[in-house]
Amino acid sequence: MERGAGGGSRGAGSPPVPRGTLGAKVPAHGRPARSLSVRSLPVRSLSVQLAVLLAVLLTIGATGAAQAQTLRLGLAGGRPGSAPAGGGRFSVRIENASVGDTRVALGLAFDGEAQLDFGVQANDTFGPLGNIVGDVNLSLRTDGQAQGVVTARGVLGPVALGLSLSGFTADPARFDPLALAGTTRPDLGAAGWGVGLDASGRPTRTLVVEASPQLYLVPAGAAWRLTSRLRWLRAIGPHELSLRLQGYLEPAAQAGDVALGLGFTYRRRRAPDLDGAIYLGDSPRGLRPGATASLAQQIGPVEASVQVAAEPYRLDVPPYRLQLELSFDAGPGQARVEGAGATGPNGPRGVLAVRYRLPVDLPSP
Repeated sequence: MERGAGGGSRGAGSPPVPRGTLGAKVPAHGRPARSLSVRSLPVRSLSVQLAVLLAVLLTIGATGAAQAQTLRLGLAGGRPGSAPAGGGRFSVRIENASVGDTRVALGLAFDGEAQLDFGVQANDTFGPLGNIVGDVNLSLRTDGQAQGVVTARGVLGPVALGLSLSGFTADPARFDPLALAGTTRPDLGAAGWGVGLDASGRPTRTLVVEASPQLYLVPAGAAWRLTSRLRWLRAIGPHELSLRLQGYLEPAAQAGDVALGLGFTYRRRRAPDLDGAIYLGDSPRGLRPGATASLAQQIGPVEASVQVAAEPYRLDVPPYRLQLELSFDAGPGQARVEGAGATGPNGPRGVLAVRYRLPVDLPSP
């Protein structure tokens, strides 16, 4: 069994997946079907890419109503592992542009290959679900890699529901280096499709039940993941206790892990909550303890936050992860320094990014 980037797995006999086709299969006659790949687009020079795509960014923003948008600039460097060689990344992004009642975001990144990011958010009413909020996010790269996710959120009676559909050709860190310490999607090391459900209900005034099952289909088979929490609100004064369950089954049930944890959330009136949990998990690596913690604090003009996880039994993501963020006002905008680190079977990886957010007005013509 081969290990994918970030500790995922893939069957040793799995057929290769054509790049840029979101897992399309090769016909039986042995000749690949024709499809449009990002790499097939004409790319003459970096300057042309930047000029054209920056013009698109400004055009999209200018088509909205006269209101504030956000221009985000970013620089990142490090060893993200699944990203192309070179270690550096530049990005520019316009957010919160309005096209009618729809919010649009458009971004460009370059790390040796160009990447175009596109996001749309809209809401509407739909029968018993009431107000539905929908999001579409796409990332396309000139090395043939791509990912997309469509999500919808609403409320059905006493239950809040969310549904997501995704397609991808690479692990999350290929499209966002800071995702190497995230847990949004397993590191599967292959192209595939995914579907996820988020459900949250409140059977009593002080109990909240949350469950998030996920299914991923890759050439090696189906992978399953589940995270769930039973939250006891105001268990100790204003603070919260929780029972936490998480489990993962690799493609074709080659291996899996499961962990049970006890969490505590410390509520603070004028500051973000502090959250921590201890776990006992089992996997092919053995029966091992684990822990997670997250906190945020205002330190003078700087808002700092940190998330740390030591879960040596986990197979879906790197077992040891660290995320740091420092943000502060700088001139007319806000500066943000972000770091992410992870270590696992593939060794240590780390990324440091500097981003600057600037409010801009792009009036409609």
